[in-house]
This record gives sequence, structure tokens and C-alpha cells, in this order.
Amino acid sequence: MSLETSRLFNNCRVLINSTSGTLQRSKSGRNLTIAVSVKAEEYPHRFIWAKDNAFAIEYTPDPLSLDLIASHVRPFISEGVPVRFHCRFFDYEIGNADPVKAEEATQVHLRVLNAIAGLGEPVITVHMSLLPRIPFDSQRGVENLTRLVERGQQLDVTVCLENLRRGPASNPENILKWAKKSGSMITMDVGHAASSDLVKNGNLTVSDFVDLFSDRLYEVHMYGKEEDRHYPVEDINHVRPVVDRLLTTNCVWWTIELDDYTEALNTREIIINCLDNLNNQNRGRNNEDNKIVDVTS
Repeated sequence: MSLETSRLFNNCRVLINSTSGTLQRSKSGRNLTIAVSVKAEEYPHRFIWAKDNAFAIEYTPDPLSLDLIASHVRPFISEGVPVRFHCRFFDYEIGNADPVKAEEATQVHLRVLNAIAGLGEPVITVHMSLLPRIPFDSQRGVENLTRLVERGQQLDVTVCLENLRRGPASNPENILKWAKKSGSMITMDVGHAASSDLVKNGNLTVSDFVDLFSDRLYEVHMYGKEEDRHYPVEDINHVRPVVDRLLTTNCVWWTIELDDYTEALNTREIIINCLDNLNNQNRGRNNEDNKIVDVTS
């Protein structure tokens, strides 16, 4: 079943299409897409569930079975499901202090870029310093990230770097510095930011991450927090400042990174309700502005 309703967010008319999972901004031509994370080993059941529940897909391939990428995503792309890509490869660290292992990891990522060229939305998210147990060399990581960005440019694929919960990649200033040096864009993980020491200790807010990343922000991972796993958004007040700030950026792809189906659906509903509330607030402010104009004229 397809359901379409028109809503106004930030003074732009938005069409919410429950078949494609896309919020279409008719004035600016930009789309706000809400996706769900999907892994190769979950084919085909989670893919079908995502399509049936009007989600776009952010697909994490199996690094040992890259030949499956096209066969996994093409049927859904052909049905109008937007697809992006995600390299969460714990054993393949492009910034590994061991140059041999770093090169092996970089080659795996390069093969992924080649495999996704021409498929879906040409955007992929990568990581640096993903596992604390792997010795990390940030200079080598930036050099190899630059190689990925350059290969992506040749293939018309945008490479994004994601902030993490722990380690050097949990510091947004590091992420921004590495992104600028390499030429990559940024995927902001809201749960990682909320669970980082910088936020928990009160040095930064999650909204500060949005502000810092805003010029390079290309995607966001939406959920509540990360501890032993990813936990859903449970309170609209927790996500409202972040959503409000995100709407001032050019970031138009939001991935709900939750494995549980019910939690993913509930989190999306909270986000949409938050958008509705912000919409109502904006409408109220616009009405007040109009009253002021009427009085002074």
C-alpha cells in the first residue's frame, strides 16, 4: 500500500511517500530519505521487510563475497528502493599501523568501490580506528582514505567517513580534520556521538557535532545510544535538537541503524512526529510574523 501526505518542513513542501521511504521537497528538489541498515547475511528477508515498510536501504556487504552485491541490491533498486552502502569491516583497518595489513584493508575497500559503481545512490560510508585492539596510524589512515576518495571520484562514488563512539575517531575535530585532508564527506552517527566521552562528560552536545560537520555532512545514522548494542530513540525531546539542527544542513539521508524491526519502526515514527512538531512550531512563528506585518502596515 502506498500512502502519500504533504507536510511543510522548514518552509518547504514535503511529500511523504510510504512506498519509497522518501520525503520529497518539491520547492528545492531535495529529498529527505529515511533508510534502515541491512547486512549481506540478512538477504533476502530484511531487504524485503525494508521495502514493505517503506524504508530505503543502507547495505553492508560481506567483504569476502563482494560478488553478491549486485545480485542483492539490483532487484530492490529496480523497484524504486533507494540504496546506499556501508563498509563496517572490523578486520580491515585502512589506518592499521602494520603497512601490509593496512594495504590489504585498503584493497578490500577499493574492490567494494568497484563493485558498487553504477548501483543505487553512489555513496559509501567507511571507518577509521574501528577496533581498539588494532594499532592505528592516523597518517596512514588519511593517506589510504585519500586513495579511496580519489578512486570514488573516478567512479562517481562519494566516500564518507563516520565518527565512532571510542578512540580517536570519537573526537569530531579529528573526523573533520581527516575528512578535509582526504577530501571525504562525513557520515554522522548520532548514537556514537551521544555515547562518546566528550558528550557524556558535558564537553560537547550531539548538536555540536552537527554544527562542526555541517559543511561536509552527507548522511546521518539515527538511533538513541550505543552501549552493548544500538538502542532506539525513546523520547522525542532527546532527538528534537538534533533533528532541528540537521534540517539546517544539506544532509538528506538518515539511516536508522537498529536491528530490531519494532525498534526501527518506532524510532522512525518518533522522528516523523518530531518533524511534525517542528513544522507546527514554524507555522506558528510564521503566523506571528504575519500578524506583526499586518499591524505595522
